[in-house]
Amino acid sequence: MKTLVSLAPVLLLSGLFVTTAPVHGQFPLTSRPGDQSFRVENVIIQARDGVHLHARIWMPTELQAEAPAILTLTPYTSDDGQRFGQFYASHGYVYVNADVRGRGESEGEFWPLERDGPDGSDIVRWIVRQPWSDGQVGMRGGSYRGMTQWQTLKEHPEGLVTAVPTASVHPGWDYPSPSGIFLSYAARWLAFVEGKASQSNLFGDDDYWNGKYLEIYSEHRPFSELDDVTGLSPRVFERWIAHPWYDEFWQEMNPGQADYAAIDIPLLTITGYFDGDQPGAMKYYRDHMAHGSDTGKARHYLIIGPWNHGGTRIPQAELGGLTFGENSVLDMEAVHLAWFDWTLRGGPRPDFLQDRVAYYVMGSEEWRFAPTLEGVSPGSRDWFLSSDGAVSDVFHSGTLSRSVPTSPGTDAFVYDPLEEPASPAAVASATSSYAGSGLAFVPGPKAIYHSPPLEDSLTISGYPTLELYLELDVPDTDLLAGLYEVRRDGTTILLGQSELRARHRNGVDRSELVTPGTVEMYSFDRFYYLSRTLREGSRIRLVVSPLDSPERDKNYNSGGNTVEETGADARKATIRIHHGASYRSRLILPVGRM
Repeated sequence: MKTLVSLAPVLLLSGLFVTTAPVHGQFPLTSRPGDQSFRVENVIIQARDGVHLHARIWMPTELQAEAPAILTLTPYTSDDGQRFGQFYASHGYVYVNADVRGRGESEGEFWPLERDGPDGSDIVRWIVRQPWSDGQVGMRGGSYRGMTQWQTLKEHPEGLVTAVPTASVHPGWDYPSPSGIFLSYAARWLAFVEGKASQSNLFGDDDYWNGKYLEIYSEHRPFSELDDVTGLSPRVFERWIAHPWYDEFWQEMNPGQADYAAIDIPLLTITGYFDGDQPGAMKYYRDHMAHGSDTGKARHYLIIGPWNHGGTRIPQAELGGLTFGENSVLDMEAVHLAWFDWTLRGGPRPDFLQDRVAYYVMGSEEWRFAPTLEGVSPGSRDWFLSSDGAVSDVFHSGTLSRSVPTSPGTDAFVYDPLEEPASPAAVASATSSYAGSGLAFVPGPKAIYHSPPLEDSLTISGYPTLELYLELDVPDTDLLAGLYEVRRDGTTILLGQSELRARHRNGVDRSELVTPGTVEMYSFDRFYYLSRTLREGSRIRLVVSPLDSPERDKNYNSGGNTVEETGADARKATIRIHHGASYRSRLILPVGRM
């Protein structure tokens, strides 16, 4: 059987132009250059504390009147905006691409993920004072550049009229430690942005980085030594690993409830079903929907499609062995341009945005629209776990049924952190195939459950959730839940995965060790948002296993500080899954509109 589509985001990629493709023929998306020639200049902008920030500006050669500006704040040096600058200047906009503090030609000290909001606000205020400015600024950019938009929005600078945050990093929530479990990739990315200039050759060496991750993992060395092993400066890495879960250190980098309540400008959030920063992009969106004003929420649009991290900028019709409809390949710069023409120039609302939520249904290969996320999935289906005691492989598995099992039962597997789950080659291969996600699923102990064949097609739209009644004999461990569609021909499609560190079972913003021997309900609620139509005759597969990967800081089950633990701290864990009428372990699938 072949498994298709790994959730394999590669974080913080640059965006370029994309192939033209229509959406139901409704909106002819084309990011062709405009008619105006342009010129380039470099400027220095003084921040409020006197630090000089560098920006590169592209503007029409013959600027006939004051014009709106589009701003991007980048850690990858201002040169990365060349194609975007040309494009927007040719359409009559002034494009400003600014180096964040301490990067490129900007002065100061770079503290990744922190402190970009005040500088973004100062740059907005500088722009509106320029003689070529009409007093309006929009922001755009993906990944880190999406995060800088939210940090600038937090400052509420006068003149910021709209923003299009794409695949936005949410510090502490999805990077560098999603679910309170550090990504090894964090060291690789920090090496990329170390110093003033780009370190792209070092960053791009997959063999080097995967080898270093495997060295730490196979030798059972503490995760905290990853900077030393890779040659990374400890300045930022050690600052990050001192905060292994979503505490105040991370929370202060992001907007709070009062900030969301005050944001009422038009916003367009873009993310993908396989985007490694989807959790961050969607947290910003959902927090704004929860705390924003009625006016603010009514002006916030969302586009989510079948794209990975880079695909949110350059969509592709094929990903991880799956092929989507050509209508999934939006021309993202055409989408941006139509948005800016609407919000900055008083043009019509883009035809594509038929409602505030635009989402692509995989399997049905069509775009659908809803006023809210709640309107996408009006209901849900529960699938209850049960077994006859055999759950260890696909041929001896438990059951997912729509009815509550009458008989109590318990399934168990044992996880030994010192036991090699596979050969080093197999581990390296799994690491490579899931590069950047930290969700490598190597062979080892597991519990597997299957549903009966679906009598009709079923559209899942929303966030799956798994509620398991678990009993551990250790104070902590890491677990991974995988959800799949298994088609009649044996083709297996990965629908999503949710990791959980037991100490964060009550929330990633708190840390509470387990009392061994107690039965508690653990909610696996970090599945990605998705929309897919499952075929009639398909079965749903659920796999619960240890999370044991070179891509993450390893949990040795002792209850200690995982970034400092070594093989000497390892404790063998027995994980028991309880089910039945008293312990209703269940998979909850959001059912979308047909």
